[in-house]
Amino acid sequence: MNENIQLYPNIENVFVDKSLGIFFKPLLTIKTLINDEDYSIHIISTDGLFCKNQYKYSENNFFGFKYINGKYEFLGELDVFDDYEKIHKLHNALEKDFTQNRDTYLKEKRTVDDYLENILLQLEKNNVYDFSNAEYYAEAFYSYNFTKYFYEKFGVHKHISVITENYGKNTDPFLLDKKEALSILEEFLINMNYNLKSDYQINQNMLMAATEISRFMTIARDGIVFSLLDTTNKIVYILEY
Repeated sequence: MNENIQLYPNIENVFVDKSLGIFFKPLLTIKTLINDEDYSIHIISTDGLFCKNQYKYSENNFFGFKYINGKYEFLGELDVFDDYEKIHKLHNALEKDFTQNRDTYLKEKRTVDDYLENILLQLEKNNVYDFSNAEYYAEAFYSYNFTKYFYEKFGVHKHISVITENYGKNTDPFLLDKKEALSILEEFLINMNYNLKSDYQINQNMLMAATEISRFMTIARDGIVFSLLDTTNKIVYILEY
């Protein structure tokens, strides 16, 4: 794995249907050559959402996407997520607020806690607080978008926790070392029958890249997100583990 990556790729360059950005946040893109074919492998994450159902290509934070000309087409079902039908309304309210106030948030170095205290009152006032995980989703939304906006504005990646709470900056490479990533993936594969209902014929050779979710999302979001590629069927699997 190398550091030939693009952070925070544009939604329209990641998904065939860009409305998927409400559920899946693009973290980074790796350009790579496989079997004499150029690939754009996107690593995405779902911080702020909980999987409550199990479907083929969407179960237990494991998702399948058809790879079409460098973009992902979701093969699973969005109602895998708890209260999924309410997420659009909540996301639109959060996005409108952030677009209007992001420079103020940046200038004030507004912490997640202060943001939540204010935004949750607004959501309740505007009747957008009927989503059971609204606070968790709002926290994830703000952490991701604050960190992303700082990067787009200044060209330097600093997690929101570093900017607003003086956490130490993580200077590790964004991509996990391949040996380390394979070791973690192996653990998942050994226990795969307990984690997944469907059989996807995945194996270690499909590993494209992996990164720590907390580098981009909420600081407490533990775990690794993997991107796996089935070159035969042109399917990319995203595993949050």
